[in-house]
Amino acid sequence: MIGEIFNAKDYSLKPKATIQQTGKTGFNADAINQLKIDENKAVVLAPDTQDKKVLYMAVVEADNCEHAFPIRKSGAYYYINTKQLYDHMEFDYTNNTIMFDLVRCDKYDDVIGGECYKMIARSHTRTSDENDV
Repeated sequence: MIGEIFNAKDYSLKPKATIQQTGKTGFNADAINQLKIDENKAVVLAPDTQDKKVLYMAVVEADNCEHAFPIRKSGAYYYINTKQLYDHMEFDYTNNTIMFDLVRCDKYDDVIGGECYKMIARSHTRTSDENDV
């Protein structure tokens, strides 16, 4: 028996978040579109209990969640102020570019209070000519 045909559009987006040199977390266009990020929303973050390089996140209505990070906008750029969190977690975002691939993880939707995404970190040494985007 054959199942439903996969839609390539559902699997072609690559939502990402990047820790900027300032400690803010910025989102790429695919993340902004897929997660419906705007200034009326906020981001709930939670750590993985077994892997320090993994976080979980959900975008929620800002009015409904006091412990979420408010989403801010600068031009076409959306970000959350996460410097103190990443300092606490000892992420070396000053010397390294740290990016998170965002992967839908619906098994934790109820726990985090929204559409849960697993944030899988990868990093490389920051070069002097590298610009935060």
